[in-house]
Amino acid sequence: MADQMKNPFLDLFTKFGQDMNLPKPEIGNILDHHRKNLQALQEAAAIQSRGAQSMMDRQRAALEEALAEISEMVQEATKGGVDPANLMSRQAEFARKSFETTVKNATAMGEIMRESGTDSLDVLKTRVEAALSELQGKKG
Repeated sequence: MADQMKNPFLDLFTKFGQDMNLPKPEIGNILDHHRKNLQALQEAAAIQSRGAQSMMDRQRAALEEALAEISEMVQEATKGGVDPANLMSRQAEFARKSFETTVKNATAMGEIMRESGTDSLDVLKTRVEAALSELQGKKG
């Protein structure tokens, strides 16, 4: 029955490959190479995850700060009657503080994203450089 399953076309290619004496792939080296790639991707993802967590923490703190300022402004506005000039002055001050806080928070969040992006790209760059060195070392 095994003779019936012989394929002369497949046998021709098998013989051709054997005649060329092509090097056989070293499976252990291939697996090690991919393991290192996956570790680098995992580390880069962890860095991005920590950056996202820092970003969420910063956003939560900014929201808490804004809510505290709004609460304070509302309490101040309801004290001692309604003086339109004083109320306008307080609203202008609140708007100024809100703008400054927004700029400060946006700058801080931008820095968090820049750092985590740079750090994760550095990990991947290091792995690509190592992989290229490995390939060059095997050729030379």
